[in-house]
Amino acid sequence: MAEDFTLQESIQLAVTTEQLGAEYYERMSKRFEGEKDIADIFGRLAKDEKVHEQQFKSILSDVPKEEDRPKRYELEQFLRATAISEFFQKDYFKNLEGINEARDALARALNFEKATLQYYQAIGDVLGEHSQLKGIIEAEKNHVIALVKIIPTDAAFRSLSDRF
Repeated sequence: MAEDFTLQESIQLAVTTEQLGAEYYERMSKRFEGEKDIADIFGRLAKDEKVHEQQFKSILSDVPKEEDRPKRYELEQFLRATAISEFFQKDYFKNLEGINEARDALARALNFEKATLQYYQAIGDVLGEHSQLKGIIEAEKNHVIALVKIIPTDAAFRSLSDRF
């Protein structure tokens, strides 16, 4: 990761990550369309990721210019470290042909959601209090919790749309 990795760039990476996540979830929804519950889970995750993408785009427009915000070296180093994770590499979502079992697809989703949660929390540490980001982090936590429940128990999945 470049030494001049900025907060704007980190949020743009979050936008790209949400796009890649939505694409993965849509592909898995189609792949498991014969298993209605699994396809529905991935469909709901895809919708949530698209909402998050738009939220991050909005956050990006609110981010102060680098020269206008205080430097927080350790927090920014942690943000850089989380951005290096394998889950933020574009090729993480390649080679999906090997995923034939719903549990494998759900496990990959869980790992992705945990990585994005940690990354978004790191953005929050650098950015400071931001209501939209706080909402995204809560949604990511809910995804992790829901996936943890589903993988071993096949319990029903709840998405953002279930709250309204």
